[in-house]
Amino acid sequence: MFRLVRGTGHILDVLDVLHRDRLALRIHDGAFSAMDLTARHPRTGELLSTVKFMVQT
Repeated sequence: MFRLVRGTGHILDVLDVLHRDRLALRIHDGAFSAMDLTARHPRTGELLSTVKFMVQT
């Protein structure tokens, strides 16, 4: 993850691009390995607040 992006805003931008292009990001080990970083709200399509919180933390 740290090699893919440089800051929090960039992480969220990358996740938006992945969602738009219907791609998934799978992290195999580390702190984010058990979390779906592409999880969206079913009605609005917004990135889940829990995902934003974990990324910003």
